[in-house]
Amino acid sequence: MSSLSDIDRILAEVDPSVRVILAPIVAILRVIIEGLQKQLARSEARVEQLLRTVYGRKSEQVPDPKREARKRVTSKRTPEERETARQKAREKTRGQRAELPFIEKIIPVPDEDRVCSACGGTDLHAIGEGEVSEQIEFIPARTVRIRWVREKLGCTCGKCVILAPPPPQVREGGLYGPNFHAQVVVAKTCDAMPLHRQSKALAREGCHVNPTQLGAMFHRVADQVEPIYKAIGATVPEAVHVSADETTQPVLEKGGTRKGWMWTFITAAAIFFTFDPTRSAKVPDRVLGKSKGVLNVDGYSGYNTVTVPEKRRRAGCWSHARRKLFEVREHYGHVVNPIIDEIGKLFDVEVAAADRGIYGGDAHLALRQAESRPVADRIFELLKRAQGRAGPRSTLGQALAYAINQEKALRVFLTDPQVAVDNNVSERALRIVALLRKNALFVGHDLGGQNLAILLTIVSTCVLHGVEPRRYLADVIVRVNVPGNTVDELLPWNWKPAAA
Repeated sequence: MSSLSDIDRILAEVDPSVRVILAPIVAILRVIIEGLQKQLARSEARVEQLLRTVYGRKSEQVPDPKREARKRVTSKRTPEERETARQKAREKTRGQRAELPFIEKIIPVPDEDRVCSACGGTDLHAIGEGEVSEQIEFIPARTVRIRWVREKLGCTCGKCVILAPPPPQVREGGLYGPNFHAQVVVAKTCDAMPLHRQSKALAREGCHVNPTQLGAMFHRVADQVEPIYKAIGATVPEAVHVSADETTQPVLEKGGTRKGWMWTFITAAAIFFTFDPTRSAKVPDRVLGKSKGVLNVDGYSGYNTVTVPEKRRRAGCWSHARRKLFEVREHYGHVVNPIIDEIGKLFDVEVAAADRGIYGGDAHLALRQAESRPVADRIFELLKRAQGRAGPRSTLGQALAYAINQEKALRVFLTDPQVAVDNNVSERALRIVALLRKNALFVGHDLGGQNLAILLTIVSTCVLHGVEPRRYLADVIVRVNVPGNTVDELLPWNWKPAAA
């Protein structure tokens, strides 16, 4: 018997006197079977989600809605529009290459070839500049020893000695220079390269530095730049629009590790990280205080204390709502696929606004009102209609409830063009934490977690403003404690390199 319909068919074929006896038993079995089928569907959905989480690549777990929207826009372009886009991309690449340091090398004609092949003469002259070509080359970084010799002058009177100033140094008498310290930090916080791998890479170049020494440099830099970090943190509550998210950060302890949390708060000017042993609401309270504005976050209740009428307005994330639905589409595709398609239209509007150069302005708001609002109305109509047919404890019911419960927050973007349709900017900022969690496994203690947050803040904010973080760190860790330099002028968006 492959289905309940088979039972009904067989029951109809038996003798009526027997059918009277079997009918109540079949009714009870029907209820049991239907309950087991629902339970099996829930279990299969959970197993599928677990397998996708454990074994699937992140990009395969839930496709990026913005990337899919971009593909849809690109597929509708004419051949002429595609060629124009490719030409713009080529020009952008050429412009970036033109900013690389320029080295000119001249290749002379070898002596044995400096003879005319026609007459055998050797009286040759140059023809113009010569044949010119360009090549992009990689010059490997080197670790060197610098022997500083400070000039010392004495007066003939024998009462005065003048000594040249000391070289740039992170701390007095330190063996490793500021560029070395900066390289250790950037390799870890930009490239997710743990200290033990950096130690091996340096050893291949003949520079043997154990991971403990590298760790000391890492934490020393965090100590040096902490005033800058605090100044960046002070700008976060001043921003009208903030995006936030959090992820786990394991901390070493006796017998294994315990769970800590790395939080990020992002504004137009800064990417701010902070570490805390808990996922408590005290962290958003500490960072944002009583500030007003908009906070773009997912549905986590830890942000509830700062998203109240007298503080910040909560903006929801459509990517999170879509993700919940995507995770149950294997078993409930007929219900969620139309909703997922409608959510995709919201991202199509955002891509169109970016292409027109109106993102974040009044024209963008008008476009959202005209095109996104009707789509949002249809989405919530479909969600509520589907919720009436789904059990509240089923995976489908939970996915639908997430979006419906967030309706007010998910509609905020319709009234403010500065509010993004999703909170993916925070998730992107936390990718480096996930990579470090995979490569370096854990931080040694809570202070180490906070030092990591300090340096992630500095480096990420530099990248946000197009400042080369290695050059920046090598400069500010020397200048930050020198009288005459203010913290404000050393902030990444105000920084200017010290005169050579």
